[in-house]
Amino acid sequence: MRKAIFGLALLAASVGAFPQDVGMVSRESKYSVVETADRLEKAIQASGTYKIFLRMDHAANAKEVGASLRPSQLILFGNPKGGAPLLAEAPTLGLDLPNRALVWEDAAGKVWLTYNDVRQTLGRHGVKRSDEQLKVIDDRQKVLFDKAVD
Repeated sequence: MRKAIFGLALLAASVGAFPQDVGMVSRESKYSVVETADRLEKAIQASGTYKIFLRMDHAANAKEVGASLRPSQLILFGNPKGGAPLLAEAPTLGLDLPNRALVWEDAAGKVWLTYNDVRQTLGRHGVKRSDEQLKVIDDRQKVLFDKAVD
């Protein structure tokens, strides 16, 4: 009984730790926010497939207005050759493209890389692709994220 209560307490404590959107994937990084974002940026640039559109430092922006945030950086990246036809098919996809990767630090000091699941993102805009096509996109992005966090 004690184990069950302890397990429920742990579960309840973790509920607020991450957003509950099933369309997001969070991976822990063994590096700082800056180093993880640098590693991701380098992987994107070296990929030959993707380009970086923007890197935003949320904590630095907050500091400019007298607010304080834990370290958090957003990287917008994509492949215009692949993205343009998708946007032509579903203009609302422009809300989610280019791709976003958020590198952030939680209250315990752990660093996370969070990104949108490609299947969920395309699906919410009614874009249909074969499982094989989705796997190719997903695998390409996972290579980048692996290089950033591992």
